[in-house]
Amino acid sequence: MSSHNQICQQLEQMGFTSLEAEIYLALLTKGKQTGYAIAKHLHKPTANVYKAIDSLTEKGAVEFTTDKKKSYFACDWKQFLNRKQQQFNDILSNLEDNLSQLDNPVEDDEQVYQIAQVDLVIEHSIKLINNSQHLLMVEAEPDALPLFKDALIAAAARGVEVWIKAYEEITLENVNVVVRQNGHEIYQSTHDVSFKLAADGNAMLIANLTAQCQGVIQAFRSNSALMAMSIYSALLYEIILTELKQTIPSGNIQAAQALLEKSAHLHPISTRNAVFQQYKDKYQDKRDLK
Repeated sequence: MSSHNQICQQLEQMGFTSLEAEIYLALLTKGKQTGYAIAKHLHKPTANVYKAIDSLTEKGAVEFTTDKKKSYFACDWKQFLNRKQQQFNDILSNLEDNLSQLDNPVEDDEQVYQIAQVDLVIEHSIKLINNSQHLLMVEAEPDALPLFKDALIAAAARGVEVWIKAYEEITLENVNVVVRQNGHEIYQSTHDVSFKLAADGNAMLIANLTAQCQGVIQAFRSNSALMAMSIYSALLYEIILTELKQTIPSGNIQAAQALLEKSAHLHPISTRNAVFQQYKDKYQDKRDLK
């Protein structure tokens, strides 16, 4: 995409019409012109050009001379962008104040939601990690880890027990990391970027992104206690099995035993940990109806 087309698209994202973007860019690059000259240069109907110029004037992007043969010129783009930034910040501030005054009912939401945008996948992933309090299970390919690596470290620093299955050697402070041997054979079988997260029996998220995180292939999130515990358990046993499959064949029985002892409290049903408690409490009213 040429620089000209890219700038026009970006101006449109700021609220310009396509014609307004063309006019503004033409005035920036060619200097002061009459409306007729602009229309001739852009090969656009004169009436449409004058209408777009009036709109640009109202937006504060274009000014004009006071002589008989009125000419138009583009406002300094740096000043224009600064004004737009300040206007946007003011709008956000006022909107935040107004939204904070709304009554937002807390719903018992256990729906499964599909996420279609990469930014939202990352946002929900970090939110899930930031909201975790007790136990967090993760499985992530190398290209996925940078998306929420800092959030994982922060969670572990505040006392959350974090376990992760990784596919390359990585050091995460206070995080229990199990590395899958020959992991590159797994994650390099496609160019996808995939990961799974489960926290406290409260929330889960699974995602499969395209190469370099440019798009979403499939991504789902849910606050269902049943699904969160199921994904948590699946990740727990996947992590344990991954390590056992590497230590037992090598004859390192002591390491295998140490892992089993270290992870004994993580099993939700047998140890009644935070994940089990969330699952039990969540549906207790339904059990009481029996």
